[in-house]
Amino acid sequence: MKTMKLWRNILVMCAAMLSLASCSSNDDDKFDASRLEGKWRKTIRSGIMDGETVIYTFYPENWYSGRIEQMVSAWPDEGWKTTDLNYRVGETGHMNIFTGKTYNGESKIYLEVDIHKLTGSEMIWYQTDSSEEIARFTKEK
Repeated sequence: MKTMKLWRNILVMCAAMLSLASCSSNDDDKFDASRLEGKWRKTIRSGIMDGETVIYTFYPENWYSGRIEQMVSAWPDEGWKTTDLNYRVGETGHMNIFTGKTYNGESKIYLEVDIHKLTGSEMIWYQTDSSEEIARFTKEK
């Protein structure tokens, strides 16, 4: 009888542990800033007149910050204008892009966005604290 109670208690404990493990936070929902690394080309959205080509190349320095090289070409015969920027991104996908080497009083915010989607091939930026999509990007190889 005591053996039966012991086995029942062990079974209940195992079931409770499995239940807790399945209820833990989903790692798929966590923002993975390492996917930012590489070259991203802004896609042209249908119905919007936008003649310029924009490419952001991300160079991470750690899991939350790094350097960006922004290249813009308004027209094919104008060539490329390059701007060096820096970024800081949080675990939720909120990203500050700024000028200057450090994010302090000497640097200036260039752009502030929320990254709503970041996969190995696609990135979507939204206006911060808004449901307004402001840019889509595809990753170049």
